[in-house]
Amino acid sequence: MVRSLDDRRAVSVAWPLYAGGMTTKGTDSTIAAPVLKTLSPSRASDFKTCPQLYKFKSIDKIPTEPTVFQARGTTAHLALERLFQLPRDQRTPEQLYGLFRMAWTELKVDEYPDLFASVDDERAWGIESLNLLASYFTVEDPSSFEPLELEMDLTVDVNDMTIRGILDRMEEITETGPDGVERELLVITDYKTGKAPPERYANKAFFALKIYALLIRITKGITPDRVRLLYLNGPTEYTMDVTSGQLDAMERQLEALWSAIERAITRDNWPATTSALCDWCDFKADLCPAWNTDEADKADGAGTGKSPEVAVEETPSATPGASTE
Repeated sequence: MVRSLDDRRAVSVAWPLYAGGMTTKGTDSTIAAPVLKTLSPSRASDFKTCPQLYKFKSIDKIPTEPTVFQARGTTAHLALERLFQLPRDQRTPEQLYGLFRMAWTELKVDEYPDLFASVDDERAWGIESLNLLASYFTVEDPSSFEPLELEMDLTVDVNDMTIRGILDRMEEITETGPDGVERELLVITDYKTGKAPPERYANKAFFALKIYALLIRITKGITPDRVRLLYLNGPTEYTMDVTSGQLDAMERQLEALWSAIERAITRDNWPATTSALCDWCDFKADLCPAWNTDEADKADGAGTGKSPEVAVEETPSATPGASTE
């Protein structure tokens, strides 16, 4: 049975993931049994991909150098959010370009003060970013619909877990089926400013989107019909239709992941799982025990290989489609 958020107990959750780093079970404060406080879809995906990656990001909180790609993604998200706050007839490419410039002016001083070596480098990055945003209008017409939600901040109790994250966008669309009958679909859309991965690697991003679909089912009492990845660099669109059965399976997998993370915290055991994705990991070169002998010695038997026991979710194939208009 789907219950609304109001039917569930309210929980005030401190950020970061652990109160004071960790919290303890029992009444004796000297017992250090760590308990996971919250989990985001992105961190759940990290642990599923590689427990050691999760540890670097969420436990050790190792800072990484900001990149031009991160700056572009953050700025583009803010500009697109503001575009949809305008009246429909003002949602034009020129408006989006201006909103991007304005967002970058706001963000660069505090978040990216030393990102570029020269004004020319920054200008070249800006031109490339605006060209990428121009491709957005070949995928969809932002004046043709009104989003139901933008940058939706969610903190939801899922059984004994608290899942927290920010959903980019949710909208209703009208689609005509092969039988000629129109139907309304509830769609969750996630923007990506990077280049689309091969379809087989898109499933990692769909994993996070299906968590958001589960959170919408819990809070709104309705199952989203579709999740959508919109890669502006291309552009490329991947979509996946969603069923209640898939979200039931996602809820079970979240419970398994939550338990596995708590076991890893308790045992301080973080296997480093190697894959083709390691080439894009910030920690591979210097810190990952799977790729550095010295760090492997420090890992104290944490080992490499498969992640802790986590149920494998059956994921339907994505439906890719790149706009060529």
